[in-house]
Amino acid sequence: MNAFKRIYVMFYITLAMGLTIAGLVGVVSGPHRMGWAGVSLTGLPLVMMLMSAMLLGRTARTRADLPVTLVLALIGVAMAAWQSFVASGPALLVILAAAGALGLIIYIRWYSRFGRTPSPVIETGKTLPEFELTAPDGTTVTSTALALRPTVFIFIRGNWCPLCMGQVNEISAAAGDFVKAGVRVAFIAPQPLAKTRVLAKGRPESIEFYSDIGNAAGRLLKIHNPAGLPLGMEILGYRSETVLPTLIAVGEGGRILWTHETDNYRVRPAPAVILAGIAGPAAQKTSS
Repeated sequence: MNAFKRIYVMFYITLAMGLTIAGLVGVVSGPHRMGWAGVSLTGLPLVMMLMSAMLLGRTARTRADLPVTLVLALIGVAMAAWQSFVASGPALLVILAAAGALGLIIYIRWYSRFGRTPSPVIETGKTLPEFELTAPDGTTVTSTALALRPTVFIFIRGNWCPLCMGQVNEISAAAGDFVKAGVRVAFIAPQPLAKTRVLAKGRPESIEFYSDIGNAAGRLLKIHNPAGLPLGMEILGYRSETVLPTLIAVGEGGRILWTHETDNYRVRPAPAVILAGIAGPAAQKTSS
């Protein structure tokens, strides 16, 4: 299934960008401006969301079903349909708008969701298995050594993922809250060490970054995601196998207190939620 997803996401982003450009050009040049505006509405909101996430790095999460984006796309289809069927515009307008809306629905309902089942290895109450990680300076550290004090292990897909970068930036901004709570934060990505060095640069010292070389830890914890990398991203130095975004909070000694295994790559817990999950008297496993 992932083999199709990694192809689809690149196809859909290209489609959304194409519809946005074509629609805006049509609005400017005319005729049939209403229809072309509708075409642009089926692609522009999603393109703006992704561009904002990539360029600003402030988007740590979105609504799972992107309701506003979807409503705008459906309005766009209605505008294009009016232009085609009522105002004697070309049928191409409604065809393009329908393609954009359908592509968005597939992106929301199918691509964004992992269809994962909770990993039995990281159930609440169990002891976190030991695994090795590589720090930016090339030294090796074990999860057992990190868990000598309360630690939040945050597995992210890599520098290529805009939502992952948004999560890193958000938690970095809240670093003081984790220090105050006495909690170590360790971000882990199955990517080359050079990528992790770039990721760690300029971050608060209390936020730690590690590479999971070969995705060994991800496989051990059964949170690996074969063929999870969008098609073509290999040329940037990433492996096609990545990891499912996962958060594991452990107490001293590595006992698992709380986990978050999201089923949607655009849904991540906020820092306050993480701290509450760790501090809660009855920390429980959650999925979303």
